[in-house]
Amino acid sequence: MNDESITSLKAAFLRSQVRHLSTPLAPSTDWREDLPEPEGGHLSDKVVQDVVTKVNEKIKQHNRMVFSQQSQRHVAEQIETLHWNIVNAELNEAELHTSVVRRDADLTTSSTIETLPEELDDALIHPERPPNADEAETYNSLRSDLLNHSRRRDALKQKLARYRALQKLMAPLDDPQTNIQPNLVTRDGELGTELDRTRVLLARVSGRVADVHNTTRQPTANGMKQSLSNEQKLAALLDPT
Repeated sequence: MNDESITSLKAAFLRSQVRHLSTPLAPSTDWREDLPEPEGGHLSDKVVQDVVTKVNEKIKQHNRMVFSQQSQRHVAEQIETLHWNIVNAELNEAELHTSVVRRDADLTTSSTIETLPEELDDALIHPERPPNADEAETYNSLRSDLLNHSRRRDALKQKLARYRALQKLMAPLDDPQTNIQPNLVTRDGELGTELDRTRVLLARVSGRVADVHNTTRQPTANGMKQSLSNEQKLAALLDPT
C-alpha cells in the first residue's frame, strides 16, 4: 500500500517539472538552413555555442533562485492544505444537515449536551446494523446522566456568579482601618476634624449674615434705606475683617 502523503507526491511532481525546465538548450543541426542568407555572413559555430552556453547558465541560475527546494516544498504543503480544507468543508457541510453530533463537538458544553439526540437511532446516519436494546438503554442512561450533571453545573455557575458579585461588593470591608474608620466620628478621626471646621465656618457665616442684615436696615444720610446688590452682600459676607 502506498502511504505517500500529498505533500511528497506534489513535491516530486514539481521537481520533475523543474528538471524539464532546467534541460540545457541546444540548437538544431539544420537551423542555418531555415534562416535567410545574412548580409554580413554566418555566425561562427563558436559564437553560437557561447551564446547558447550563456543562455543555459542564465536559465539554470534562474531556476535555482525561483524553484528552490524550499519553495517547492512550500508549494506542495499549500496544495495539501487546500485539499484538506476542501475535504473538511464538504464533511462539515454534510454534518450540518444531519441531526447527529459532529465529530468535533465539545461534549463539555451545555449547548452541545442539550442537542444530543433523544434516541440512539437518531444519532446514526448510516448504521451498519440497528442498535440492540442494551445499547439503546445504555445511551439513554448516559444521556440522561449527562443532562442532569450539565444542568447542575449551570446552576452552580449561576450561584458562583452571585457569590462573586457579593464578594466584590464586600471588598471595601476587607480593610476596615483604611476604608471604614475615616468615615466614623472618633476623637482624632478625620470626620471629627471636618465637623469642627464646619461648625466654626457655620458660626462665622451666621455672624456675617446678621451683620449684613443689620446694615441693610440702618438709615442712610438722606433718610433713605441703603440698597445693597447681591455682589455687595456676598463680599460683605466673605470679608474676614
